[in-house]
Amino acid sequence: MADSERFAAAIPHTSRAQREGEVPGQDYHFISRQQFESDILARKFVEHGEYEKAYYGTSLEAIRAVVASGKICVLNLHPQSLKLLRSSDLKPYTVLVAPPSLEKLRQKRIRTGEPYKVSSNRQSSSTSGEEELKEIIATARDMEARWGHLFDMIIINNDTERAYHQLLAEINSLEREPQWVPSSWLHN
Repeated sequence: MADSERFAAAIPHTSRAQREGEVPGQDYHFISRQQFESDILARKFVEHGEYEKAYYGTSLEAIRAVVASGKICVLNLHPQSLKLLRSSDLKPYTVLVAPPSLEKLRQKRIRTGEPYKVSSNRQSSSTSGEEELKEIIATARDMEARWGHLFDMIIINNDTERAYHQLLAEINSLEREPQWVPSSWLHN
């Protein structure tokens, strides 16, 4: 995402009130709760959820706007959204960025000084931190087992810089070389 000339994120929608300093169409697309619910029923969102009594979501139209601008749209979606996205007219290339081994995750946390989530239970921070790392790995394994067939590529994030360059090399290759695509994409 550092290359803003080439990549962009879709601007999300929300039903919450605009906060001071937020710019409509730049920070969020602000719509009413009623409109949001109508758009959910019309299947206009790739994914959506509710947080603190407000809806948030990524619309197909917001993704199309990025693509129409000539940029590559980068999304961070729940894997359940992939089925809808792949059946849309957007023709995505989906990548799972998976965590490395438990030991590599431990080393990365120590190296970066990244804090662990605050645990609500009374375990020591090292135990809850260890559990958090195990949960990250278990979640990624579950995602790969349940939705692995929907990913075009899996990158093991042993090193963030290396993973980024691996992804960039794949994107460059996709832009240069012919690709196999589902036949259903050719009939649209």
